[in-house]
Amino acid sequence: MRIVFLFVLLFPALLWGQVKITSPNLKGSVYRFVDMKGTGLLGRNVDVWVPANFDSTGQTKYAVLYMHDGQNLFFPETSFGGVTWGMDITMDSLLRWSQIRPTIVVGIWNTQRRFIEYNPKDAYRTLDSLTKIKLDKERSGGSESDAYLDFVFNTLKPIIDARFPTSPEMKQTFMMGSSMGALISLYALCKYSEFVKSVACLSTHWPVSLKENNATIANTYQNYFIQRLPNPKNHQIYFDHGTETLDAWYGAHQDRMDSLCRESGYDTVKSFLSLTFKGAAHNETAWSNRVAWPLIFMLKP
Repeated sequence: MRIVFLFVLLFPALLWGQVKITSPNLKGSVYRFVDMKGTGLLGRNVDVWVPANFDSTGQTKYAVLYMHDGQNLFFPETSFGGVTWGMDITMDSLLRWSQIRPTIVVGIWNTQRRFIEYNPKDAYRTLDSLTKIKLDKERSGGSESDAYLDFVFNTLKPIIDARFPTSPEMKQTFMMGSSMGALISLYALCKYSEFVKSVACLSTHWPVSLKENNATIANTYQNYFIQRLPNPKNHQIYFDHGTETLDAWYGAHQDRMDSLCRESGYDTVKSFLSLTFKGAAHNETAWSNRVAWPLIFMLKP
């Protein structure tokens, strides 16, 4: 029993098989890992997209883009409201026009505990007690973000690098998310900067609350992040937001964060980009329409 247990610990990739998912309109291919589990976390699927001309021989080494809310990326039948980011379509087009480097996309599905998995734990801890209690009542409180990122970088990433011909080093590893997924992406850059080079944060949900545009929370989280951003000479940050629906809350918060980032050395076109999309709402359609911007920014050949 001890020998078998040790074998499983040393080779966790053997625990999960990958299944090819077919769809007549899919550009490229998607391989799914079903019900992957991290320590203390609910199980979730993980979709891995590879390009149409994917080279499985190992001669081509691929960059890896990790994305949150993975069920919304490729397939309408699993996505929120039946609308996807169309990541396969955009990636396929950008690769065909040589606007990005060879890259695979790892879409990590969310779970019913999405909020607490994406809520940055160390930033949350810096809230004053009354604000924390108020937020806890609204959104079930707490945070499992450290366990979630441990799963991403210490369980999932080794499996991806073992199963696919990737370039595993930091300079070829990227992350993107929207809303709370943007917050957890920025948190990952602060906590795991040795693993990830660039993050794209679309419609960053600075107030965290859904009931009020809470400047106290936004400022507290930003103050945490700005003190822990890695060296801008080696890393990149992309931000954007719209101006309608929930995104209408973000303008002033994002302006403040942009200023803080520039003061911290993220002040070049290579290290930092923050865009405003007038008329864009807080939904998959809006993110799909502009996702080429962060892709080109992060994944230039």
